Amino acid sequence: MSSSKSIHLADHDLAALQEARVLLANAQHAAAVLARWTPEEAKRVARQVAAALLPRAEFYAEWAVRECRIGKVTDKIAKNELACTLTPTAWDNVALGGVRRNDALRIVEIGRPAGVVVGLSNSTSPVATILFKTIMCLMTRNALVISPHPVALGCCTEVTRELQAAIEQAGGPANAVQILTRPTVEATGALMRDPRTDVILATGGTPMVRAAYGSGNPAIGVGSGNVPVYVDASADIEAAASLIITAKNFDHGSPCSAPSVLMLHAGIAQPMQRALARHGAHVCTEQEALQIQSYAFPEGKFNGKVVGRPACEIALAAGVQVPADCEALVCPIVNPQAGHVLLKEKLSPILACVVVQDIDHAIGVARLMLQHSGAGHTSGIHSGSAEQAVYWGAALDYFRVVVNGSTVHDSTGGNTGLPYTFTIGTGYAGKSSVDCNVGPELLVNWKRVAFPLPGGWAGAMASGAALPAASGTLSTLTPELQATVLRIVQEELEQLR
Repeated sequence: MSSSKSIHLADHDLAALQEARVLLANAQHAAAVLARWTPEEAKRVARQVAAALLPRAEFYAEWAVRECRIGKVTDKIAKNELACTLTPTAWDNVALGGVRRNDALRIVEIGRPAGVVVGLSNSTSPVATILFKTIMCLMTRNALVISPHPVALGCCTEVTRELQAAIEQAGGPANAVQILTRPTVEATGALMRDPRTDVILATGGTPMVRAAYGSGNPAIGVGSGNVPVYVDASADIEAAASLIITAKNFDHGSPCSAPSVLMLHAGIAQPMQRALARHGAHVCTEQEALQIQSYAFPEGKFNGKVVGRPACEIALAAGVQVPADCEALVCPIVNPQAGHVLLKEKLSPILACVVVQDIDHAIGVARLMLQHSGAGHTSGIHSGSAEQAVYWGAALDYFRVVVNGSTVHDSTGGNTGLPYTFTIGTGYAGKSSVDCNVGPELLVNWKRVAFPLPGGWAGAMASGAALPAASGTLSTLTPELQATVLRIVQEELEQLR
């Protein structure tokens, strides 16, 4: 019996490894076709594919919640719709390939797609992440191979199949987007390490992101969140309470940019807690907070059963009575210290709460949080003072600081100037190669043909004549020359493969 089982498991592992190799071989052929497209053609196909999947937003939201038991259908619909509507249009005025020139520096730039992209998908936003990455890859003329989170395998496999059908309907090649249907650790590792992989887009848990960086191939990875939000004495209490609870309840707290620990200035702590209750939160007693803590972190270890589950369900399991429409569980921490489990990321409607004396006290608590996770990700502050907001941002290693807003929606440009994304880079602080909100521009490299420039770059910078390359004038080179250059780039890519 045990021998038969071992053979079966071995066969599955070998089949998964073989599948990974086949997917990459297919992706190389697709990438060669995609590289011959013009940037305009790529954006056209991306828009057509996104439009084809938009009516399916609700279908896949329901499937993802049913399969993963994480989050809310209504919020996943919103994510899927956003991925289909904003992704193909947000970069309309950004060059994602082709030929452009910077006259001030006398440089001609030639875009080169990455080629084969391996994309890791998470369990909290599985379909929206795949939609986002697929559309990004189409816009940049790259082929995509997806390694899904195993708990979301069904919905991820089907949406990938439908995406590929839409790509072919729009005139794209076979195998432009594929998925690993046996997402074992070994097979995902093989995808990431294979020399045919040109870049890895790593969205998921910290161990998998670390594996991507250790693969030997280029990787664009993200870090985990653990968001502190400080409310100071000058804040608009009612507005802050509404924004915080709305953000904490979105998709049942599963986004990594959801508030994790709330810090209330002592001068407004009690009215703020009453405001939180008015906006749907249950402010726990110390005993209730201990019960929820024991359920969410039994013996100090995180209980994955709380991820993206309703607040009332978590409270019931912990033996705490709350209304069925409760939106968040506010758990006070009387004496926050290093290692306190409620200072960790919770991916749920559980919101720790600390009363602080001033902003420096709040910064001290946030630094305790950074010992666990969240470095480079997102923090929030509610304050009437711009100076306080900048002070908070300067003091802490978070690369997105949302002021008087929702850390979930505004960290990705809902009501701020931060770029839209489903993938947040956490920079060197979070052990990531990028500190920005990841977009398609990272999937294109630029060759630079540099003509003689008197005084060189330093002289141009000193005179103020130079423009950043990204904002240089779009090329006015002849169409014939542009076509020739793109053909040469394609020939080079084929030689490399």
